[in-house]
Amino acid sequence: MSEKNGVKTIGKFCKRDFLQMYDNVAIDVFESWIEDIKTEIGWKPKGKQVFPPRVAERIIQHIGQPIRVSILNN
Repeated sequence: MSEKNGVKTIGKFCKRDFLQMYDNVAIDVFESWIEDIKTEIGWKPKGKQVFPPRVAERIIQHIGQPIRVSILNN
């Protein structure tokens, strides 16, 4: 577990989790938001992918607070 920007991140996150955190945004829109950090976080353009809490923190730091914080605190 980790806490950054007042948001606790527990466990691992998949791409769908990130889309849901930001109000079910489309994947292409989300990818445009993280364009500058894709290489840093190891984002792959296709397929399933799982990210550790430190990557979730980095994405949140880059984009801003998620709309649906409950996903992070489950």
